[in-house]
Amino acid sequence: MYREKYAQKRAIQLYTAGRPQEVVPMLLEEGAMPEQVEQLAQKYQKMQRLLVTEDARKKLKAAQMLVTIGAVFIVGGVVLSLLSWLYLGGSYVVYVGILLFGAGLLVKGTLEKQAASKLLQSSSI
Repeated sequence: MYREKYAQKRAIQLYTAGRPQEVVPMLLEEGAMPEQVEQLAQKYQKMQRLLVTEDARKKLKAAQMLVTIGAVFIVGGVVLSLLSWLYLGGSYVVYVGILLFGAGLLVKGTLEKQAASKLLQSSSI
């Protein structure tokens, strides 16, 4: 009895492991017809190459995706750092601006209070 799926899986494993010389005897042991052994071995070798190529494409795609994600994180980190720097610088300016605005209002209020006090004193006389 020829176990085709097992033989196919085992042949692909042998080709992947770098032991192609063991494929033909394994196929014969599994009950493949001797006239089909070479054809099956070539078929399974092509399947193994196809699987390796497909796996390499998937890894390349995953690597490109990881590079893109890494670049996005790097750019995002730089942008967030710049925004943070600008924000911290901006909040510092806003903080100083608030202090100066408060000091300006205090001086203006004091001057207007003095002017109003003088006006009250001059009118009460």
